[in-house]
Amino acid sequence: EMKKYGIKEKRIQLLKDVSGAFRPGSLTALMGVTGAGKTTLMDVLAGRKTGGYIEGCIKVSGYPKKQETFARVFGYCEQNDIHSPYITIHESLLFSAWLRLPPEISSETRI
Repeated sequence: EMKKYGIKEKRIQLLKDVSGAFRPGSLTALMGVTGAGKTTLMDVLAGRKTGGYIEGCIKVSGYPKKQETFARVFGYCEQNDIHSPYITIHESLLFSAWLRLPPEISSETRI
């Protein structure tokens, strides 16, 4: 589309050779210096990146990631998210689980 208007396209690689593992059922923190790519990585994992090029493979438990199922088991809170001052972090996470998980998942499993 940009070429149609005489604008040259320049590709910039934002992430390279990224790998990692997250344990199920545990809270994980991703830390690094400003500009390291933390937000870019999390946006790609969460399916929030809609522009540009996304290349490579993302695997969950050894299988290619499917966004519709991944969204039910993965969530992250951004530094600047708006959180209610009237509930605890635990209650915020429970609320998120109630919204994302299918109704057949029991209350005990959600907690």
